[in-house]
Amino acid sequence: MGHYLKRIYKIFAVIFLLGISAKAQIVVHQRINIASGLKDSTIEWTSYPAINWNSIDEIFDGNPFTEAGITNSDTLTITLNFLNTASFSKVKVFFLNDGQYSLESARSLTDLNNKTGSYHSYVNGKQFSALLWDSLEFNSVTITYLRLSIKNPTDTTIHIGELTLERDLKLTNFVITPSPPKVIPGTTLKTYLKVEDEDGNFTDYNLNYPVVYHSSDESIATVDGSGNITGVSIGNCTITAATEDGALSGRANVQVLSDFTSQRAKTKVVKVALIIQDPIIPQFGNKRVHEKWNWTDPNIMVSQLQNEFKKASDSTVIFQIAETYKDQNIFTMIDSSYMTISDVAYYFQDNYHLYTELKNIAETQRRIHYDYNGMISFYNLDTKRNNGEIDEVWVYAFPFSGMYESILAGPGAFWWNAPPLSHPGLQKTLSIMGWNYERGVAEAMHSVGHRVESAMWHAFGRWDNKAANPNMWELFTRIDKDIPGKANVGNIHFPPNGQSDYDYGNLKVVVTYADNWKRYPYLLNQYRKVDCSEWDCTQLGYMRWWFSHLPRYSGVTNGVLNDWWYYAIDYYAAVDLAQNTPIVSVGENDIRKIPKNYELYQNYPNPFNPTTTIRFRIPIQTKVKIVIYDILGRMVKVLLDEERVPGIYNVIWDGKNSYDQKVVSGVYFYRIITKNFIETKKLVLLR
Repeated sequence: MGHYLKRIYKIFAVIFLLGISAKAQIVVHQRINIASGLKDSTIEWTSYPAINWNSIDEIFDGNPFTEAGITNSDTLTITLNFLNTASFSKVKVFFLNDGQYSLESARSLTDLNNKTGSYHSYVNGKQFSALLWDSLEFNSVTITYLRLSIKNPTDTTIHIGELTLERDLKLTNFVITPSPPKVIPGTTLKTYLKVEDEDGNFTDYNLNYPVVYHSSDESIATVDGSGNITGVSIGNCTITAATEDGALSGRANVQVLSDFTSQRAKTKVVKVALIIQDPIIPQFGNKRVHEKWNWTDPNIMVSQLQNEFKKASDSTVIFQIAETYKDQNIFTMIDSSYMTISDVAYYFQDNYHLYTELKNIAETQRRIHYDYNGMISFYNLDTKRNNGEIDEVWVYAFPFSGMYESILAGPGAFWWNAPPLSHPGLQKTLSIMGWNYERGVAEAMHSVGHRVESAMWHAFGRWDNKAANPNMWELFTRIDKDIPGKANVGNIHFPPNGQSDYDYGNLKVVVTYADNWKRYPYLLNQYRKVDCSEWDCTQLGYMRWWFSHLPRYSGVTNGVLNDWWYYAIDYYAAVDLAQNTPIVSVGENDIRKIPKNYELYQNYPNPFNPTTTIRFRIPIQTKVKIVIYDILGRMVKVLLDEERVPGIYNVIWDGKNSYDQKVVSGVYFYRIITKNFIETKKLVLLR
């Protein structure tokens, strides 16, 4: 009887899930970020009298107990001007004293002051109590000006804790990711439920509406109540997810395959400026330093590194030497003076005592440092990076030359296994590797590995080896020592079975899930046992093994590219690509809402200084061109000129420099040009 009822329930579930047509979309309240608008000047404010108790920012920071206000008047009026207009349907206020308040809005300042035309009053002289929220809800309105007036009848102080505006946001459908789901018979894929809103944005689903999952063919794949898909036999079926009331739904076409590897990302050619600080020493019979000490020729190691990274990345990354410098210039400094050829000859003669003295000066006394900015300026590396002639710099120098293994220079630089470096001439970040020819290829790859770690730590925003809810980077670097039985690939110092730093020769056998990373972001529950024989128990072997597992695939997962190499190559270019890559590939999954119309949105912020974001929507795959013009109609910059699939995209204009000419304050125009659609809008640059 129970089996019969279970079958009846499944039949009704199928009818319910597949019979959904017109959905009653879920509407949620989304807070308008006024604090951000005040910061980027898309929202302006005035108060009368002037606020003299903390900053107005305290009123919009989300914390009702950070306050602002006045101490010398019993009335206060605050007016907000939304330069791009704002729509909202809910207001919440929180005061730290008793009193009365009024709230008004209009589409123009004249209407607001004269209470005419678009003017609207929400409350007038409403009583409020200290330390209690007061809320107003109404049909959505679009405004340009909002005015809050407060009166304290008993005192000459007014303390405002918070003012919050919220807008109605329709949630349209579910998206099951990774998309499309792929599994192998006998394995399980953990999926994640995203929800798409009316603006085409995706967020994690975290509402308290239970979700029902269903498989169209359980002989192919099953799905549990958490969305975990298990492969049964090779074939295709459909997984459906829906709220119990049908307000939100979505489906995904599941592929059960014998095995698979994710699609490789496009090849990136990285143009390298190679600087070899290996001077010819007259005292050594005109030999170079590496020849005097019988160290490896740095030119040979560079060629080996190029081959190693090409192979490990499956040709996703190809380092190409764009220019080489082998002059006598030395950028190593002892105290405040550059080392000379004579200094190098002194410390690197046939006297190990002098070699160790240099080591002591560098590592113990810390009197040696490398003049990165001097090197950048001397070789015009900033201009070459800005113009796209080079992408990064490799430096081979003698031991104890004062270099970091890797360093990131330029605007927005951050920890790159070394502190960030500022340089006034750089408009883009510039990665600089620092190697010495006393060491080999394994050590050089090791240094690049730390650079990758810095990049991915920054991309994911956290690196906690023992996190209970790990992000993908934390999962990739898991080792058995931290999470027994759950090791994946490991980190640069610790292989999955490592018990201490550089423990590449450990024969301990552990369980690893490393093989799954060839399918990223499809991480199945597939594991096997491994020891150091997997990488020949050597450092070079482990570097090859580690880099060969680093994701290098197309697509984006949770806002991060599936090609992790890109972040280590050009971090901000990777961030920009991630922002403009759909989480679902059109044609692979029929639940993504395809835009019905073209649209060019107003840039944000506007006015701006120095950067602004331009957003557009396209309904078909087409070539898209975004062009900036000045007020005389002269082209200033082409921001985008490439093929794009249907979706919503962002491009950023940095008004600091375009075509090597300073862009001045004033009115500009931006235009979208496609085969079937052209539109122009105005933007304002303020300096």
